[in-house]
Amino acid sequence: MNQPVLRPKTCVKTYKAAELKVLKIINKIDSLKLSNSYISRLEIPKNEKGVFLNGKSLSYFFISVVIILFCGFGARWIYTEFFGRTNCLVELPSFSKSVFRPPEDCSMCAGVEGVVRLANTTAEEFEQFAYSTTPVIVTDATVGWRALKEFNFNFFANFYSGGKMGKQINDCFYFAYKSGLHSLNEVFNMDEARANLSGKPWYVGWSTCYDEETRKLRSYYNRPYFLPKTAESDMVDWIFMGGPGQGAHMHVDSVKHMSWQAQVRGHKEWQLAPPPECLYTCKWITFTVSPGEILVVDTNRWYHKTNVLPGDISITIGAEYD
Repeated sequence: MNQPVLRPKTCVKTYKAAELKVLKIINKIDSLKLSNSYISRLEIPKNEKGVFLNGKSLSYFFISVVIILFCGFGARWIYTEFFGRTNCLVELPSFSKSVFRPPEDCSMCAGVEGVVRLANTTAEEFEQFAYSTTPVIVTDATVGWRALKEFNFNFFANFYSGGKMGKQINDCFYFAYKSGLHSLNEVFNMDEARANLSGKPWYVGWSTCYDEETRKLRSYYNRPYFLPKTAESDMVDWIFMGGPGQGAHMHVDSVKHMSWQAQVRGHKEWQLAPPPECLYTCKWITFTVSPGEILVVDTNRWYHKTNVLPGDISITIGAEYD
């Protein structure tokens, strides 16, 4: 009898569905304000024999087999650790990273009680935090930045009205979130009421990807003074902008290095959640970043979501450093 063939497209859809379910669970827990201690007391349904391998469980078992055969990020770790191989049959797209990733060492968040606030620090003093998983806010690092006075919606609309700027040096990324705006062109051509935050709410993010674009924007802000002297930055910056009640959903990043994010306008609330395997070891952390403050956090390891607080439009500028 011929053996059934596992088709990549089917597996990709399975992974995407699995990730959506996980995100829905995380958002539901967040909306209900359930504590970790409450979640830990929930019982797993079992049958009369004490076994929970029912029809749905068999489906999950099948997905686990697919994880091994069709590698994503965490599945590659499983494949290497248990099978001594580094090659996968089929590569999966990056959206599977947050679900199928290597397990974290919970020492990354154990003992982290909240965000550390610093001012008037030095590069040498900051180095103890520069590559750690402790979130830090430096409150005085944007003094003298033109961006604090000049960045607003109209600034960026005019800035990007000229089209491409220089040579493309990085991949271009754009995040629509729940805005329904599918490109920067749509963002900067929305109706005036929506642009002024009196219409349908919106929040978007994008990366710089042209040399002149990055160079011109960086004339409005400086390299944070507290970064280690040996730290180097790529020629790519990130901009996140939007109105109150909007922000990024709970997720974990897949960037190369540590990053800093400067809150240029508006107030943004951050929630940091430990990796799922560390929910009983580590705490959720909530804090607000105000205009003029710079947050340094390892978004590759902390799950995080943001919410723009009532008031002004939120504009955040960020970059990675090694």
